[in-house]
Amino acid sequence: MGKGGRAAVIKSAKNNNAELPKYTWAEIKKHHTPKDAWVVHQNKVYDVSDWYEHPGGAVIFTHAGDDMTDIFAAFHATGSMKTMKPFLKGELIPESVEHKDSRQLEFEQGYRDLRVQLIKMGMFQSSKLFYLYKCVLNLSILTLAVCMVFFSESTVVHIASAMLLGLFWQ
Repeated sequence: MGKGGRAAVIKSAKNNNAELPKYTWAEIKKHHTPKDAWVVHQNKVYDVSDWYEHPGGAVIFTHAGDDMTDIFAAFHATGSMKTMKPFLKGELIPESVEHKDSRQLEFEQGYRDLRVQLIKMGMFQSSKLFYLYKCVLNLSILTLAVCMVFFSESTVVHIASAMLLGLFWQ
């Protein structure tokens, strides 16, 4: 865990009922390096400084000093925010955000509304039968290709086996 996370855990242990500090957008923009990285998610400020243990690696620092709300939603499962609790540093003062005009804010809200609708429609639910089908199909292709090589001396059959794997193996 990065120093930001440890600091937040120590701080929250001391002030469990204390109100979170408020930060302006200008203050957050100052913390944009891996050694001093703050990110914003749904107007909450997180200190992820030196968090190289992030499962995705140093990619977390690409949004240091910036809003990561939408990118987080795109690449993380629904319950992933629980992992971020130790890094919570404070809250963003929404009125201090100056770089987003109304058009940008409407676009972001539209994106978030669309994501909610897709979740409600079940578009992010995976089908276990589909993955079973894909595994069985791939194993069948592999078995067929191996049998073609093992039971034939023909170069043409060997090439057909290679093409079968090359074209259909996923």
